[in-house]
Amino acid sequence: MKEYNCFKVLNEKNISHVLLNRPEKRNSMNLDFWHEFPEIISKIDQEGTAQVIVISSSGPHFCSGLDVSLFQSDLVKIVNDEEHKGVLLMDYIQILQDALGVMQECRIPVITAIQGGCIGGGLDLVCASDIRLGTDDCYFSILETKLGLVADVGTFPRLVKLIPDGLVRELAFTGRQFNGAEALASGFLNSTYPDQERMIKAAFALAEIIAANAPLTVHGCKEAINFARDHSTEEGLKWVKMWNSSMLNMNDIAEGFKASVTKKPGKFATLPQKIKKIG
Repeated sequence: MKEYNCFKVLNEKNISHVLLNRPEKRNSMNLDFWHEFPEIISKIDQEGTAQVIVISSSGPHFCSGLDVSLFQSDLVKIVNDEEHKGVLLMDYIQILQDALGVMQECRIPVITAIQGGCIGGGLDLVCASDIRLGTDDCYFSILETKLGLVADVGTFPRLVKLIPDGLVRELAFTGRQFNGAEALASGFLNSTYPDQERMIKAAFALAEIIAANAPLTVHGCKEAINFARDHSTEEGLKWVKMWNSSMLNMNDIAEGFKASVTKKPGKFATLPQKIKKIG
């Protein structure tokens, strides 16, 4: 298995565990992070063997956001290029957005388990996941505001669909911390737990329940939810009608009924490997 500088990737049964692993740097997002993260998620998705991805981190904090080393790399050259700065920054930001967007494009559900601070780019990351769990002491912040930046990697387009509009505006305009209790009450977090150990245990218990269902069906649910969130009710109904008309799998349905009656795991069709190229 490939080794990474910022992550550990563990495969437990049909669950892939992606662990942010730079606790001494509060799991900040350095250049290696932006290369490795989309590679890892895309590889898991392409192989199709895992049925759930759990993302957690080591140390007291989930993620402190962008590492300062980014501002000492190519970004400095871009900002100093007055003639081309705008176009080049658009390209640079697009790369960052795409690196986290792989979670939304991934066919497999993604659960994030968050302890301590989840700041700036860390918030961008968890906003792109499907399910978020937290510890009682976790907190979030759109810190970019306090640094003179407009958050641009993914927070706003996703957060406005996850919590009330007025709360998003308050958090954005102030940059204040948003604690676990508030995140739970607003619906941003699905659940909170007294400590990281119990949170991780709960994340895997939830992942196992998801993994007991037909992978193609879970994939269809994720696609339908993503589409419905961004379209009208009428458009969503038409979309899911087309999905089931073309993707309905009678063998999986039969296995689902059998599993329900016998209380034994169903033998469902797996996700196929993604086609990476033709020819």
